[in-house]
Amino acid sequence: MGLHDKIYIYLGILLLLGGGWFATRTDSPLGEVAGQLTTTITVIAGGDVNLGRQTGQKILAGEVDYPFALMGDTLKSADIAFVNLESQLADLGGETQSPTNEYRFAGPPEGAKSLANAGIDIVSVANNHMWDYGKTALQETLRNLSGADVAYVGANLDPSLVWSPRILEVKGKKIAFLAMTNLLNGYENSGAANYVAFQNGSRLVEEIQKIRNEVDWVLVSLHSGAEYSAAPSSAMVKMAHELIDAGADAILAGHPHVPQPIEIYNEKPIFYSLGNFAFWQPFDFWTQHSFLAKLKLITPHQVEYEIILVNSGWQPLVLTDASTIEQLMARLNQNE
Repeated sequence: MGLHDKIYIYLGILLLLGGGWFATRTDSPLGEVAGQLTTTITVIAGGDVNLGRQTGQKILAGEVDYPFALMGDTLKSADIAFVNLESQLADLGGETQSPTNEYRFAGPPEGAKSLANAGIDIVSVANNHMWDYGKTALQETLRNLSGADVAYVGANLDPSLVWSPRILEVKGKKIAFLAMTNLLNGYENSGAANYVAFQNGSRLVEEIQKIRNEVDWVLVSLHSGAEYSAAPSSAMVKMAHELIDAGADAILAGHPHVPQPIEIYNEKPIFYSLGNFAFWQPFDFWTQHSFLAKLKLITPHQVEYEIILVNSGWQPLVLTDASTIEQLMARLNQNE
């Protein structure tokens, strides 16, 4: 069944149930492959999360659960929930956005608890904002995440571990996450590449090849592409294909802040841009609407998926408006 067929089946279910299906966990975790019972592992992958700016002020005021108040049940329905954390989490004396640069921001330390309380298990910290306030804030970010039992991948204070996969074990199976960013902001970024996995595609390919046969699935977060572009560039497509060829089982990409078409390449899904999730950018339809990828892992190194459409912003929520659903699905379906 192709994406086009899935879209209209899911749309019909959504219209019948008013969106509830997207937020409900499957009752039975067991499937059947070749006559044998198998366990299904679900991974929900979301796009960009910014816990700075106004969201950070809400968290500082005590509303720790504010960012995901409307999405917690959906995220917790998965065995693993993953997002791209697009802001450091550090004590900046109450600052959550630079007074001189609106594109430089950070969430407070309690943002790690916001993630954990929502059921988010692992985040990518390989992105262009992970050096906004430098090494000290990065160190604090990683410490805060660890303190909240939120795993991270794509950065490390030990340069020898920057490219290391983060392996999560669920139901006796191993899922490896790897992450890389092709962009870093220019704020005091000298030395950033020593601590953040930055712009080294051959190294990422090497890490995928090293880990592939030691785990059941390899999921790669890639932070790349042009902001607000409706489709990936040819260079992005080439890079994603190379990562799949190296052994990645799915590509979870972001940075454009808008959703882009989904591609199946060599039977593996490539989500070229998951768009915004908990990230406020109200200036365009596409920055305010996106999706979560719900991966269904049954057979090692094979991935099935469903999609959960969302309204993006300070408080994302599951999308239920039929006309908006149709518009968003048409965009995601362009590669069919």
